[in-house]
Amino acid sequence: MKKSFIFLIIILIAAAGFAFAGGSSDANAASGAITTTDPNEKVTLRFSWWGSTTRHQATLEAIELYESRHPNVTIEGEYGAFDDFYQKLLTQLAGGTAPDIITVDYKWVADLMNQGTHFINMYDLTDYIDMTNIDLDFAKIYGGNDEYLIGLPVGVNGMGYLYNAEFMEKYGIEPSDDWTWQDVIENGKKVNSADSSKYLMYMNSQHWGFLVKTLLKQLTGSTLILDDYTIGVSRDDIVKVFSFVKELVDTKTVPPFNEGVLYENVYADQNPNWLNQNFGIFPTSSSLIPGIDNASDFELGSMRFPIMENAVDPGILVTPSMFLTVYNRSEHADVAADFINFMLNDPEAIAILKDTRGIPCNSAANQQLVESGDIPQIVSDMVSQSLTAVGLAENGPSLNTEVVALIEDYVHEVGFYELTPEEAADEFLAELESLIETIK
Repeated sequence: MKKSFIFLIIILIAAAGFAFAGGSSDANAASGAITTTDPNEKVTLRFSWWGSTTRHQATLEAIELYESRHPNVTIEGEYGAFDDFYQKLLTQLAGGTAPDIITVDYKWVADLMNQGTHFINMYDLTDYIDMTNIDLDFAKIYGGNDEYLIGLPVGVNGMGYLYNAEFMEKYGIEPSDDWTWQDVIENGKKVNSADSSKYLMYMNSQHWGFLVKTLLKQLTGSTLILDDYTIGVSRDDIVKVFSFVKELVDTKTVPPFNEGVLYENVYADQNPNWLNQNFGIFPTSSSLIPGIDNASDFELGSMRFPIMENAVDPGILVTPSMFLTVYNRSEHADVAADFINFMLNDPEAIAILKDTRGIPCNSAANQQLVESGDIPQIVSDMVSQSLTAVGLAENGPSLNTEVVALIEDYVHEVGFYELTPEEAADEFLAELESLIETIK
């Protein structure tokens, strides 16, 4: 992988015409001076994150290393599943009980910035964190603006198709970076007609949402909601997308929703049907591959996310995997910042954490892991594949969590055959217009 891949991301996303839509710079003013902690003072910090077992174990090992170097510091890990992380965080922020160091998904940034300044401005932490090898232009695309930066991006994520190589070979399917959505359907029919207990693909709730927004970008070249809080797509566009969701179910390319819903909030490494080789493909972001790979007792491969013929925009999502932030009520913000600096810049920490949070945004860390062979080829492949067709970046309104939940709700309505694609489109657009008035 080339050292300059991160700059390629910036060029490609900039070409897509993205404009960040977050809170006002006035509402997110600089946080001011940071109090220096006495080096002999006993300090306890809380650090929250989500992810796979692989990420948990590596993070705990890195924490242990940091504590060995700083005997006065104790870092308490708070980690768990992704599905309820954000609601828990909102509750903690409302009650003033959030951890000192908080992992934030890029999809939450606009919402959090609109709520005010819960997090210390990263620009105020340059004395504590070496940002030399982190592209702050990339950080600002999803993490803030010139005046306020909510956190520092840890890794780069590209969306793609992770597949079971044995499964694909068994059913005579040739993986390719040139798949269209018609290829997905045809191969789905091929699998299920050969064995009615097998399905080409499994998608969790989050990835149904990605699918809808990706298809809309490919159809229209627009985000679902524009920066001025008007809807950026037509009813016909929504009908086409919901019709494709129905087609995936009708053709048994994906399992029936009454089966898929049982595992819709977990990743492939926790789905027994994936582990037992009943599914061939799992759409995922590159940062989740190591955990899935460790749990899967078969060879994996990756290919580019499908693109429809004559697509207006490729639609493939390339984003920061997550941001590391410092809570503005932390009594030891300088120590919290020092720990973030350790995670992002320390060679030993980099060697421990590897790519458990995606291909590192820190160019020096990336180069270290490439040279040591610690970035698995399959992770590098998925990032490289996604970079060949970077889609229009998501804006703040389209990333709103209530908007995403609304998309997923209507995918379920169609998938369970409760509504036709036309009925779903009408009800979805009516609810979306009402929701936009609220979030605006």
